[in-house]
Amino acid sequence: MKNFRAFLVTKVFLLFILHINFLYAHDRWLQPVPPIVEVGKDVNIEFCVGHGFESEAAPSEWWLTQYYLIDPDGNEKKLLFSYNKEKQKSATTKFTAKKRGTYMIYSKAENIYWVKTKDGKYLQFKDKIQLDPSEIKRTFIGWQYSKTFVKVDKSGGDSYKKTINSLIELVPLNDPTNLKVGDSLSLRILTHGKDTKWNVAVIALYKGFPGDVWSYSYFTEYPGEIYAKEGIEKEPIIKIPITNKGLWFVKAFRMMDEEILCKKKYGEHDAYFFEFTLTFYVP
Repeated sequence: MKNFRAFLVTKVFLLFILHINFLYAHDRWLQPVPPIVEVGKDVNIEFCVGHGFESEAAPSEWWLTQYYLIDPDGNEKKLLFSYNKEKQKSATTKFTAKKRGTYMIYSKAENIYWVKTKDGKYLQFKDKIQLDPSEIKRTFIGWQYSKTFVKVDKSGGDSYKKTINSLIELVPLNDPTNLKVGDSLSLRILTHGKDTKWNVAVIALYKGFPGDVWSYSYFTEYPGEIYAKEGIEKEPIIKIPITNKGLWFVKAFRMMDEEILCKKKYGEHDAYFFEFTLTFYVP
């Protein structure tokens, strides 16, 4: 039994390293331009991929993603994004801010498959791989969600508290559009609207952070162990200290565990990711 546990821990750790390398290849996020507007003005929303707020292109699965807007009164509507590879650095949409208060925009990309074929091509599918297994070299599966916030004239309403019932989710406990340097942003980590029981790590980065390309201004391995910890014994709440003005990026991702690697709950693949990103602006 002791040898098996050592083997399991080693396997989980090695697959975690592979998983984290795959994850960190690119970050995905939603970004409003501008993040603060007057009533009646248009807001552009970008869906980006890259690192450190430098978008390289639209995420490849942007067309398999669903996007929504929640206004300060809690009304929700679907958004449609577009992307022209020759002209754009991100997938984009826009809306007119008709009400004063805080808006939340979010996206869902669920049960997305990335397939590398034996001839070197990368293909994508939603829900089911539609490809002859003999043509497949590697497969990846993922769930990726993003949120961002817009302040219209002034903060207000409770749209920022709304949950989206996703597989992994960050829910602010205080309005991100109302933050200033010296404050903290409290975030609750959920799975399908309930406190998560997973081992989740959280990183944060502000635009202009002087570290290396894969370094972050905030990092926590919540709840403290990288691997082989099942269940959480305290509330899944973290606090991000706000040390700088400007755009902020937060990402939460699930660590590899027994459910994924041994029980094969999500199938057998070469890599998995369960990721939630959140962006906000501090004036």
